[in-house]
Amino acid sequence: MMGTILQIDKLIRHLGKGKHDTGDVIAVLPFSTKPSKEVRDQFFEVLGELTRNICGLEFKRKKKKSEDELSYTSNPVIDQILREIEYSPGDEYDLVRFLNQHLFGQDNQIKITHPYLYNLISVPEKDVLKKYGHFIHNILIQDNEEIEALFQTKETNDILTELILSKLELPRREGGQDKEYQPLFVGFTKLYQDDLLYMSKHKEYFLSNFPLLTHFYIFMYVCQVIAKFDAFTKANYQTASPFYFALEWESMSKRRKAAEDFDSFRWIKEKASDLFVHVHTMSQLSHIEDGENKNIRFHTYHDLLVLLEKQGEESEQQYLRELKEWIQKYRELFPKRVTEKEEPDTLSAAFRTLFDSIKQGMHPDAWEKYGKNIEDLGGQVFLKNRGNLGTVFNMNHDLLLLLTAVCVKDKRIPLNKLFDEMSVRGVAFDRHSKKAIIELFDSLNILDKKSDSGDAQYVKPIL
Repeated sequence: MMGTILQIDKLIRHLGKGKHDTGDVIAVLPFSTKPSKEVRDQFFEVLGELTRNICGLEFKRKKKKSEDELSYTSNPVIDQILREIEYSPGDEYDLVRFLNQHLFGQDNQIKITHPYLYNLISVPEKDVLKKYGHFIHNILIQDNEEIEALFQTKETNDILTELILSKLELPRREGGQDKEYQPLFVGFTKLYQDDLLYMSKHKEYFLSNFPLLTHFYIFMYVCQVIAKFDAFTKANYQTASPFYFALEWESMSKRRKAAEDFDSFRWIKEKASDLFVHVHTMSQLSHIEDGENKNIRFHTYHDLLVLLEKQGEESEQQYLRELKEWIQKYRELFPKRVTEKEEPDTLSAAFRTLFDSIKQGMHPDAWEKYGKNIEDLGGQVFLKNRGNLGTVFNMNHDLLLLLTAVCVKDKRIPLNKLFDEMSVRGVAFDRHSKKAIIELFDSLNILDKKSDSGDAQYVKPIL
């Protein structure tokens, strides 16, 4: 970075037409101010786009055949297999029927019997699903070669599956993606990768639980973003903030941690309405690079403070002066909505002043709708409406056992250590839930119970 000069002229160009624009800063979320239910209802399809991002492959549905090209199938997977094998024309109907039964279920959704088959999940022509697939790739997978190899290989002990895969050759993806997403939690990414690779050693479990693990991590990642942004310069991006989950099968009351106002989904939902404002505030603050760079790094409040402190008192004061100038100019761009604020005397105070100004400058509908994307991402898997208590973080049996499996891995660990590992992944339980979990583990015979003390109880490996 050449100096620490806030590019005010560039910011004015981006916002001069009375509309908010994050400018040339790299995106951090795929959310929009027009939330849709596609992600809630079609996360399985997102995984198809994710896997093709990992492998650098393309897979598109072909246009419907004309009458003279009519075939028994319009499925591109089966079409490709038919082109690669020899068969008598009179056998096509039976062959197509067999391949459909082997590869697809009644809902025409592909049966995942091998990791490579995730590449064949087709995605409706909707940008939102493609955006999420690319987002998850940038945040959770990145350039991990082991994970890439996991989905690219066609090796299998199943002769029929091997034959089918050998006849499938998806084209390489040409060029890169238009939009990149900048990861903010290196440690969280590493956790996911370690858990995924451990799970991949157990083929059947991996094939059935890859969607749930990935969905959980990306949902929890966004919850972490909401929490860290709300903490402004005091945010700690090295560790996860745990939130209280309620077990799906237990009864709830307003005194339970998962239903209270802090460290709960109620708190996340409230803070999510500020997410859009935070993204724009930090995007504006991040315009500190000279030239016409189209990929400016997104700096969090904490990043900026550390960066400027390293550069010394003179740089801090210079940036503060320019930021105060920009706050004033921003107010002039939106004079009917933004009120005059008390002049800040520190960088931390200036960040909050800009945030308050932008929140006034934006239409409330925009930041409210943007924040609601978190509910669509959580869907009915990780969220549950509890009547008068509202929506809470939800933990069903499948998710609990999955997280237990990846936390424990190959060696038994103390029960308290398990809850610590859950916390590192953003999950907390109150004493009522912990008691119910112990009862469940005891009934499943995965608990070595030496005494009633938590330290003397061990959780055995599940896989």
